[in-house]
Amino acid sequence: MKKLSQERLVGDTKRVIENPFWIPGLETDVSYERIHDDHDGTKEGRIIIQIDKMGDIWFTTDKHHGSAMRFRTSVGGGMSERVRSALMILAYAIKLDNEERPQE
Repeated sequence: MKKLSQERLVGDTKRVIENPFWIPGLETDVSYERIHDDHDGTKEGRIIIQIDKMGDIWFTTDKHHGSAMRFRTSVGGGMSERVRSALMILAYAIKLDNEERPQE
């Protein structure tokens, strides 16, 4: 694989998060969850991303007592579109990790 410069990676990242998109393969109303690496067998410390039918993205953790934070699409009044885009990428990364290295 060709090594990319730091400047190009930063530019590519900015270009991606500043343009609304949908990643094929992600589903709505599915929880994308992953336990952090240092849980020491407790299975606690899970991040959870869910995308609703409107395209809004909900973020929570199992330590946050079930109170999710929503990042809306621009059509729905979203004020943090870059964060929403980054969370979609995070959901995709969780999906890929879960496929490659499933957790219990």
